[in-house]
Amino acid sequence: MGLLEALDLHKNVQSGKDEKYSEVEYRLYSWGEICSPFIGDREHSVWARHILADFPFKLFSSSNPYDELPQKLCLTFKAPYEMKINRERVKLSGIFSHEIAKEFAAFLSLVTRRRVLVGKQLRYDGLPIEEEVDQYERSHFQERQRLKELEPKKIYQLLDNLQSMDRYIANGYILALRLYHLAIEMAYTEPEFSYLLLVTCLEAISSAIFKEYTPENKEEYLDSTFPGWNQIYDFSSVEQKQALKDLLLRKKDGFVFQKLRKFVTENVPERFFSDKFDDSKPDYLVGAVGDKRTMEEFAKEYGCEYSIETDLGETHGHKYIIRNPMIITEMEKIEKDCLKQRLRDIYEARSQLIHAGVRLPRSIVFGLFRGLPAEVEMVNSTKQKHVLKIPPLITLERLVSYSMAEFLCRQYTKNL
Repeated sequence: MGLLEALDLHKNVQSGKDEKYSEVEYRLYSWGEICSPFIGDREHSVWARHILADFPFKLFSSSNPYDELPQKLCLTFKAPYEMKINRERVKLSGIFSHEIAKEFAAFLSLVTRRRVLVGKQLRYDGLPIEEEVDQYERSHFQERQRLKELEPKKIYQLLDNLQSMDRYIANGYILALRLYHLAIEMAYTEPEFSYLLLVTCLEAISSAIFKEYTPENKEEYLDSTFPGWNQIYDFSSVEQKQALKDLLLRKKDGFVFQKLRKFVTENVPERFFSDKFDDSKPDYLVGAVGDKRTMEEFAKEYGCEYSIETDLGETHGHKYIIRNPMIITEMEKIEKDCLKQRLRDIYEARSQLIHAGVRLPRSIVFGLFRGLPAEVEMVNSTKQKHVLKIPPLITLERLVSYSMAEFLCRQYTKNL
C-alpha cells in the first residue's frame, strides 16, 4: 500500500536510517477550497496558501484564495524505492508514487469531506516532469463545495496513527479509503454504485478489525438470520440442538453484517446524531422573493447565506440570491435508537442489488441534486415520521466518513 510505505519511509528517515527515495510533486483538485487557519488577508498572502508545511506530506494551494473551483493543490512527498512481485512472480522495482498520491487524496477527502482528486505528476527530484496518473481519462461530474479549514497538527497526528497501528488493520483501512474515494468520485454519475462502494468500504474495514468475530448472543443471531430455526425439528436432546446451532454458525458469510454493524455503532461519534448542519453539501445559488425579516429568519434556521439582488418595491419585497442551505433535513437524519435497523435496511438493499438485481430506490440522490425524483419511496418509521426507504447517499457518506475518521482518532489513545 503506497501511503503506508511513504509514512514508514518518513519514520525511518527521521530516525537516521539510510533510505533510497525520490521527492515528487502532484497536482490535486479539490471541489471545496481547503485552507489552514490564518489570521489576516488570505487573498494577498503567500503564507496563507500553505496548508501542510512539513513532511511526510506538504500541501500548498496553487490557486488564489476564493478562486473558481476546483481548487488546485500542489502535493509534495518523498516516494520510497520499492521492490514488488506481481502475479506472475516477476520482480518490479522503482518509485511507485502514483499509488501514494491517490491514497493521500483519499485520506484527505475522508477527513475534510471535500472531494479531492488526483490530476497529474508535476515534478520528479526537482525536475519539471509531467505524467498522467491514470492511463485512461475518467469521466465524472462534481458539484462545488464550501471552504473547509483544517488543522495541520490534527492531520499529521492522524497520519501517525495510521502508520503506527497494526499493519493488517492498517492495510484494511487503506483499502476502505480507496473504496470511499472511488465512491465519492462517482456519486453524481453513478449514485447506485457509489452507494454500493460505501457499504463495501465498511465491510472492508470492519472485517479487518474484527477478523475473529463471533456473535456474543448466538441465539439472537440465529433467530434474526434463520427465523424459526429451532422449531423445524423436535429435538430429542440438547446435543442435537447444539449440533444444529454449530452447523448454522459455520455459514460462509463470516458474520459480515454483524462486523459492519459493530464497527459503526462503536465508532460513530455523537455529533453524527446531533449535528444540525452539514458544510460539505453541494454549494450552489438559488433565487427567492420575500421580505427582509423572513429572509433573516430563514437563513438563521437553515444555515445559509444570502444577498439582495433586486428591490421589487413595497408590494413584492426583495429578490434574494441564496446559497444552498446546509441544514440536515429530517430525511437525511438517522436517529440514534434506529441506527441498527437503518444499517440492516441499507445492507438488505445492498444484498438485493447484488444478488437479485433489485435496483436501489431513486431517493438515494436526495440532497445531491436540486430536487427529488417523482418516484421516491417513503415508509413510516416507528416515530410515525415519513422517512426514505433507505438513507440517502449523502447520509451514508457522512456516516462512513465520521466512523472511519473517529476510529483513526481513537488510535492515538491506544498507542499511548
